[in-house]
Amino acid sequence: MLRRSFRLQDRGYYTEEGTPSVCYREVVHRIFRKRTSCGRVHHNVNSIEHYTSGRTTGTLPTLTSATGTQAIRRNMVRTTSSFYACGFLGLLLLAFGIIHYTHMHMEMRDVQQKVQSLRRQMNMFLPLANTMPNFALESQGARVLHQLSSDTYWPQEDIGIVWDRIFCWWYSSKVQRQVIQGHSLLRPGECWPFSGDRGHLFISLSHPVSITHVTLSHITKSQSPYGHIASAPREFSIYGMRTTDEEGTYLGTLVYDQDGAADQTFELPNPDKGVFRYVKLQIENNWGNIDNTCLYSFKVHGKLPSNSTVT
Repeated sequence: MLRRSFRLQDRGYYTEEGTPSVCYREVVHRIFRKRTSCGRVHHNVNSIEHYTSGRTTGTLPTLTSATGTQAIRRNMVRTTSSFYACGFLGLLLLAFGIIHYTHMHMEMRDVQQKVQSLRRQMNMFLPLANTMPNFALESQGARVLHQLSSDTYWPQEDIGIVWDRIFCWWYSSKVQRQVIQGHSLLRPGECWPFSGDRGHLFISLSHPVSITHVTLSHITKSQSPYGHIASAPREFSIYGMRTTDEEGTYLGTLVYDQDGAADQTFELPNPDKGVFRYVKLQIENNWGNIDNTCLYSFKVHGKLPSNSTVT
């Protein structure tokens, strides 16, 4: 039994006899809309079952209305606007990143230039010895030849003979090595003492070199607990040797200033006398101590020869 639709009756789908020209059954369906990434709208409409009876005299009206088309267009416009907005925002972020990177790069370059400038200024105030290689440096291969150097000052006399010799040999080796270890900080008492005011230290250099400068170091008067440095070397001579058997080549006699800086670098008055493997530091006298003389640090500066063969 078919029911009569008032909507179709108003539109004239029924004949004068009251029979419908199109026989159907209305079914309510829900329409689902799905938005894709490109902004299109798809309609998922369930199928409508049509049932006809008798003679068909009309057609079913179109389901897509003008309102749906306008909604699709509005959605497409919104999607396009969003796309352009995202692109514009991306360009802004990219431009900001480029500007920020350029600014940071310029700042880093300025900082590097300032650091280099500060280093150059600091080098101007560094001791001369720190701007030249030191070939009398133990960590670089230099050695003190104990058997060819003066005896270490040993004031104690009450220790037994055997113990005295063993401990004196260990102590002498230790303090002699301190002279060529290149310590930048000098502490009172950390030196090599030898008896009297005249003695020598024999050093095997790390490389055969042509000697141009030497540096002799001692604590200053202000560092001394007594207010003076009478045990500091005064006049000293430098000899260069190719072997340990020869007397050596005289390179000059220099004077350590007791009122000067702790590290004092001297240019040899007779350079370019040859290439030497060994150096003898001869202390001629000190600043008044008759018991012993102290050596804190000694450095040898020069130039490597074009070849490493000693002639």
